Amino acid sequence: MPQSKKRKEQKHIHQDYVPHKVKRKSAVPVAIVFCMILGLGIAWFAAETFVPGLVAGIVLGGIVGWFAGKQMDKTFNK
Repeated sequence: MPQSKKRKEQKHIHQDYVPHKVKRKSAVPVAIVFCMILGLGIAWFAAETFVPGLVAGIVLGGIVGWFAGKQMDKTFNK
């Protein structure tokens, strides 16, 4: 059968913009602050007002928070 000359052309969808995956905010700063406060609290009850003990609790809490935040980022980005 002959094709109609009045038939509309097929429109090909051309997408100029390719959407990228949205990068989420990192959980590292929140985890660091939370773990530093937790470490300070634990050091306060363990060492009372012994300043080097309090500083060690804050530093260790920050290190644990950094690792915990990195692990949370890996888990949330799956």
